[in-house]
Amino acid sequence: MTYLQLGDFIVNLSRSGGQAVAIHWANSMKVIPVAEAKARVSEIANVLAEGGLACFPLRGTYRIVADVRSVDAVTRLVQSKRRAKNHPALVIVADLAAARTIVDGTAWKTTKRIADKLWPGPLTLVLPPSNDLPAKVRTVLCKATGKLGVRVPQDPLANAILRAFGGPLLLSSANLEKKPGANSASAVKQRFNTSVDIWVDAGDVPAAPPSTIVELTDASFTLLREGAVTRAAIEKALG
Repeated sequence: MTYLQLGDFIVNLSRSGGQAVAIHWANSMKVIPVAEAKARVSEIANVLAEGGLACFPLRGTYRIVADVRSVDAVTRLVQSKRRAKNHPALVIVADLAAARTIVDGTAWKTTKRIADKLWPGPLTLVLPPSNDLPAKVRTVLCKATGKLGVRVPQDPLANAILRAFGGPLLLSSANLEKKPGANSASAVKQRFNTSVDIWVDAGDVPAAPPSTIVELTDASFTLLREGAVTRAAIEKALG
């Protein structure tokens, strides 16, 4: 994809037979105070549906999200963060049924048992990507391991946005590649003012324990990172 900023628009030069297509506003991001966020969830969902980027607090840090089914939106998120294309990716979904559209292995006993007992919660399941995802999205997001991380968040605002949007969202911390500051409101505003379209401002976000990351097969699991969900809890869920 080739993008060019012209005034208030970012233009995609690589679509429609080479014709320039304006795909979103590139003006300063709209700010929603956190106290108003619940009442304005549909506004956030509409931005995402139009290929935009949204930012909101989730588990001790600000997160940027985009429609994972949209090549343009995924490309925008990657470019806004200067994110290396060989890093693993995380997608948030409303429930296990929604995960079926982006990853395979949702019918495995391991997946179903863990999801049933430990979702929603701070647990990422690493699974093979679904062929239903656009090929270009799979190439960008799965280059490192050939897998995708998927999670059902516990956060009420994140869940409300997911349900209003009606699909899975690519999620990434709101910091530039290898730079700290994703929990700082001032850092988010400074770094993403012209690349993120809408931001839920909750001030500086207090830290939270890291999530747990588990890679699954149809018969076993590998604990990649132990965090808020313990190995014992995973073993108990699997019976």
